[in-house]
Amino acid sequence: MKLTLQIKLLPIEEQALSLLNTIRTCNIVCNRISDIAWEKKEFNQYRLHHLVYHQTRDSSNLSAQIVVRCISKVINAYKAGKKKKRVFKPLGAITYDSRVLSYKGNTASVWSIDGRLRIGFV
Repeated sequence: MKLTLQIKLLPIEEQALSLLNTIRTCNIVCNRISDIAWEKKEFNQYRLHHLVYHQTRDSSNLSAQIVVRCISKVINAYKAGKKKKRVFKPLGAITYDSRVLSYKGNTASVWSIDGRLRIGFV
């Protein structure tokens, strides 16, 4: 069962910058993955994963789960059509799952390129 929760994070300035940098980095990586998918005409998630995963992990400071989410984002974008190369905006949304984002009490624990951030929310 999927659970959708709409909350407002209350990060301090340093945490907000870290989250923005994480989103920017993820979208840069998504664009690199999209370049490879487009060049190789590979739009199958399993095969694309094997093409780009280790290279992406070695060349970025993203966690394994975030790399998997980036591959998934690229594949989902190409499901809309494969006639045009997909390009991701610098602040495009990234998907968080239970390995990347968790809650305890009134604090969210969010993975970022600077490590886990514990951020209050309402």
